[in-house]
Amino acid sequence: MSDLSLATIEAADVTPDVVRRLVPSAHVVEVHDAGILVGGFLSRQELEHYRHLVNREVEVFRTGKLPNDIVAALEDSLGRYGQGVE
Repeated sequence: MSDLSLATIEAADVTPDVVRRLVPSAHVVEVHDAGILVGGFLSRQELEHYRHLVNREVEVFRTGKLPNDIVAALEDSLGRYGQGVE
């Protein structure tokens, strides 16, 4: 979402009332404990967006069905972006 807003609260301050107040306006609420991110809450819109991304995230290709030049280009691009090729 382009209008993403974020709120941060301490774990000790999390109550149902605080969450109900923050989530609709903030879209994402990060919960920290002693400065460490321990969890969070998403608005309904952000949860829908997350699910949409997860559904699009994984596509499996059988490299045996792709031309060798395309496989080489994919392996090269993975290596350049730090993922490495297994």
